[in-house]
Formats: sequence, structure tokens, C-alpha cells
Amino acid sequence: MTRALFALKLRLFRNGPHNERGFSLVTGMALAALVVVAAAVANRGLLHEGWIAVALTGWGAMWLFGPLAQPRHDPSVISRDWLRGYPLRPWRAALALSWTELLGVGPLVTLTCLSSLVALAAPSGLTAATIGVVAMVAQLYLLVWAGKTVAAITAWLLQTRAGMTLAATQTAIMLALSFAGWVPIAAWLLPRLGQGDTTLVTPSFGQLPASVIDVLALLPTGWGYRAAIAARDSAGTDAVIVPLMGLLTMGALLQLGWTTLTARALRRPPRHATPRRPNAPGRGLSLPFTTPQVSAVVSRELATWSRDPARGVELRSAWLTPLLMALIIAVTDWSWALPLVGPAAAVFGAMVAVNTYALDGTALWQLLTTPGALQADVRGRMAAWFLLFGAPSIVLAAVLWAVTRSPLGVVAISGAIAAAAVACAVAPLIALLMPAVGTDARDRRYPGQQAGDPTGGQMTIFPVVLLGAILPGIIGATTGGHLWASALAALLLAAVSLSLPPTLTVRLLRRHGTRLLDVMVSRDAAQLHRPPKRAP
Repeated sequence: MTRALFALKLRLFRNGPHNERGFSLVTGMALAALVVVAAAVANRGLLHEGWIAVALTGWGAMWLFGPLAQPRHDPSVISRDWLRGYPLRPWRAALALSWTELLGVGPLVTLTCLSSLVALAAPSGLTAATIGVVAMVAQLYLLVWAGKTVAAITAWLLQTRAGMTLAATQTAIMLALSFAGWVPIAAWLLPRLGQGDTTLVTPSFGQLPASVIDVLALLPTGWGYRAAIAARDSAGTDAVIVPLMGLLTMGALLQLGWTTLTARALRRPPRHATPRRPNAPGRGLSLPFTTPQVSAVVSRELATWSRDPARGVELRSAWLTPLLMALIIAVTDWSWALPLVGPAAAVFGAMVAVNTYALDGTALWQLLTTPGALQADVRGRMAAWFLLFGAPSIVLAAVLWAVTRSPLGVVAISGAIAAAAVACAVAPLIALLMPAVGTDARDRRYPGQQAGDPTGGQMTIFPVVLLGAILPGIIGATTGGHLWASALAALLLAAVSLSLPPTLTVRLLRRHGTRLLDVMVSRDAAQLHRPPKRAP
């Protein structure tokens, strides 16, 4: 059975989509090659070998925390749901499936990176090089199963009621580190940039303290490095055997844990969705300057954002991320940049709202069969987004400006206004043009379910809203630094954004709404871009 699953996975690799996998392979190989080259340079004494331990620890951390970046994404190529209906013992199926997890882009790239252990040990002869090869394989075995076990535990936790907050916190931490993790380094290199001083502090990559290297070598991610260095320095049999046995033992325990969790999932039959709240009529929301139809849509959207597991995760992560970014920036000397978190919050709000039509699923039929509901639906989605993300992002920029007295306060508020307007208008349009269809809304019960992968739409709206956020600042700088120019540009951009894209969205929804409903029913987003069939 293991051989058949290996063959199936190879066919899926060969015939499946290659864009994301190819990008990951090229990028990962480039980074892994840098680590191997650094190990070769360290052998010549041009670089301290402790930096290799740092690189390997960081690589291991990516295996441990990588699954937390996309907690709702199943990284397995062969889904365990495919095996649930076969007359096989769950334990046997899970064990056979476990060995196929060692085949993939991640293990291949990591194996290349860990070949730096062989490069470190090779100068001491064939025996040391052989131990380096064993350390490389054992370290890979541990890292792969550490990452897979973390992903399996996360998937199990996401089926609990606390899973929504857990998934949002995980995503927010990874996004905050991705978007603001460079700030402490930049603040170290340019500590007085806020005062206009561009003096660069030159970093030095000298010898790491021995205590730091010892700590890294004691971590499981450094056991392979510890064995390779011990073999190179002829430190004795115990210094080599103990870390290698630790790698193999812990890896086997993690594989056993993953197999147990997978067998448990295969044993459990699929559950049907049950509403957690009674469908009792609520009190309608009344908004000024809007029609009752738009107010009804706003009420529906606010309730959906709080109740739907998929949207609930996005809502929480969209607000935890800028708050964590502000915390990262606040502990550095760049406190003058804190008001810029306001426009960033609008950008994150746009990214999480880019797939609302697909998240609603087949409920779209109610919208299409209600006369005059399309325009009210688009306007109501925009108003709900502004209440949830737009207005709070502007208020956040203003509060941080008042606290820090930053010279970028007006620019940050102008950017938040422009970004909120652009996101408010463009998010429904992108949601209509690039729906990522997944589990239908009526079948979703917990955040761990696949609700569609909106990466394409997020990568599309991100530069659009980011451009809207920085455009007022650019215009203000080109006019001699006048603050009124930035504010005026933000208002003009907001007026244009709130008038043109919504009209286009309503027109496209009228023209392609039926085909979009067919996409929701069939769960095939490619149907939206196929030419309609002509009647015979």
C-alpha cells in the first residue's frame, strides 16, 4: 500500500499545478545553497561556524511554525479524506500515508540545506563525512515529523470552539512578523532616521558567543550540527551517538503521534453542520443616509462576520495583526512610524474581505432572485466593511499620532482614509472577479475546513490598496511637503474610488451572477472564465 501511495503522489506531482510548487522549490533551493556555501566558507575560516548553527535553527523554526502561518491550509498532497471510504484499517492506512509525507518540495529543500552538515564535517576525513550524512538524514527526519505533527495538532484544535481564536492568533503572529519583523533590524541600522539622520550603523558578523552556540546546539534543531562538529573534532563516540539517537528517537515518536492523529481522523465519520445559534429574527439596524435595504445588508454582513467560522478567523487576524505590528514597532527607536499602522490595518482588512461572495456560497441565489437587491447588496457590503475595518483604521492612525506626536501623523491619516476608501470599493469587485470556492457556507462548522484559498485575490488587492495608502504621501512630498495636499489627495481618491468600482461591481453581478452561482454549486471557479455555451 505504501508503494501505491508513493506512485499516486508522484503522479499528482507530475500532473498537478506547478506554479506555487515551482516557486517554492526555486526560492528554497537558493536559500539552502547560501547555507551550504556559508558552511564551505566557514571551513576556510572566513566565517564563524556558529552562524551555520543559527541558520539551521532558523530553518528548523520554519518547519515548526510554518504550519501556523496557514492554519486552515492542508499541506498534504494526498488528502486523508480520500482514504476514509476504503475498507482499510485506519492505523494501516495512516502508517502507509505517513511515509509519503517524506516526499515533497519541503523535505528536498531541507535536505539540501542540511548538506551543510556534511560540508562542515568533510575536512576531517571519510568517517566524519559519513557521520555528517547520517546527521543530515536524522535531522531531516526529525524536522519533517515535527512540522507534520504541529500541522496535525493544529488541525485537530481547529475543530474545537477555541479554534477560531487560535487560528486567528497564529495567523496574526506570522503576518506581524512578516510585515514588521524587519523594523527592529532597520531601527538598529538607522536608529535616528526619525530625526532625518541617515547615518548607517555598520553591523559586524564576527564570532558568536560560545554560550549562544551551546544553547543552539542543545536544541533539537541543533543536534545534527552538534553531531557533525563532534565528528569533525574527534570529540568521542558518545558526543556523536547521543545526538543522533536523540534525533531518530524523537522523530520516531513524532511520526507515531502523527499516525495516531491521522488514524483517529480516519476513524471518525464526517459530521453534519448544526447551527450553534437559533434562527430567531433580530432587531434591524438603522443607518443614516442609507435605504432600509442597505441597512438590512449591513445587519446581515455584521452577523455573518461574527458567526461564520471562516470569516470570524479573518476578522480576528485582520485586527490582531496591526496591533502586534504596533507592539513590535513600539519597542524600537522608530516610534515615529507607529501611525503608519493605521493604513496597514486598512490593507489587512481589504485582504480578508476579498472572498466574501465565495464564502457566502450557494446563498447567492437569494440575492439573484430578489428584485433590486444587487445594488443594495454591494453598497451594504461596503458599508459593513467600513464599519468593521475602515473607520477603526482611521481612528487607530489618529490615536497613534496623538500618542507619538509623529511628523507623519497627517500623512498616516490621509493614507488610512485613501486605503479605506479603495479597499471598501475594490474588495467586492475582486470577490466577484476572483472567487475562491471551498466548503459551502451551510456546511462549514469549524475554522479548519477548507473555505477556499483566496491567495490570488489577496495578492491582487494588496498592491492596489497599498498604492492608495501611499499615494497621498507621495503627492504631498512632490508639492513641497504641504500637509493639505496629502489630505486633499486622499479625499479626491476616496471620492473616485467610492463612485466608479461599485458601479462596475453591480454591472458585473447582473451580467455574471448566474454563472457565479453555478460556480458555487459545482465548486469549480474555472467555470467563471469559460465562454458561455450557445444554445443550439
